Amino acid sequence: MVQFVLGLFGTLIINSQRLTEHLQENVLAILYFDTRISEVDLSEKTKSLNELDYVKEAHYITAQQAAYEYKEVLGKDFVEVLGNNPLPASIEVVLSASSLEGNVDDAVEELKSVEGANSLEFQEDLVHQIEKNKHIVGVVLMAIALVLLIVALILINNTIRLDVYSKRFIVKSMQLVGASEWFIVRPFMWKSFVMTVISGALAFGLVYTGNRALTTWVERNFFEIEYIFKADIMIYSVLFATIMILGLVIVLPSTYFATKKYLRLRIDDLY
Repeated sequence: MVQFVLGLFGTLIINSQRLTEHLQENVLAILYFDTRISEVDLSEKTKSLNELDYVKEAHYITAQQAAYEYKEVLGKDFVEVLGNNPLPASIEVVLSASSLEGNVDDAVEELKSVEGANSLEFQEDLVHQIEKNKHIVGVVLMAIALVLLIVALILINNTIRLDVYSKRFIVKSMQLVGASEWFIVRPFMWKSFVMTVISGALAFGLVYTGNRALTTWVERNFFEIEYIFKADIMIYSVLFATIMILGLVIVLPSTYFATKKYLRLRIDDLY
């Protein structure tokens, strides 16, 4: 149960991170050029931009392509009405959220310095606001994670102590007939290890399938979100491996010290 709750919370953190990155990468940076720029020059500039670390993707739109797209939207050929094409050629740049962390201003300045660019359209304030909210949410989630970890530690420790307490007479009897400390403690530690692994595997299966089922249901009834919240089995495997290791770090020492406690007690103190 504890691992399942931690798994759900870990999934929340992963999905909130993905959502933030999706929002950041949907704020396009558009470089506008003169209508007379050749397609070859646009292609070369786009290729150069794609090589930058903070650029996820860049593609160009010629003045003729822009006019055709507007014609499709408006349903009229405005070029014939005006007598010329007023739309500039442009390059649309999708910035990489992971590479852009804290370097938005530098990226904007570098984009503005692209040779031949007349202007840059970019909602810099919106990106800064998204980044600010991301940090606030991160702090809140970390605080909740710390509280959950403390609660998990208390619950696991108390569960183990109750389990060992119910077998305290068996523990003492084994000690009285000459069993070594390790011989007595080993079965309890092995049981704790097996139960932690099994519960971790069950929690992994429940959270992973639950996330997929919820994503599929939302897409079927509302809108497409799988490309944002795709249940990547590798990420979830790392998440639950971490939770399982954390569980073992808590469970095994708790089992050892809880069992050893009753080895030190006198028989009269067991009642």
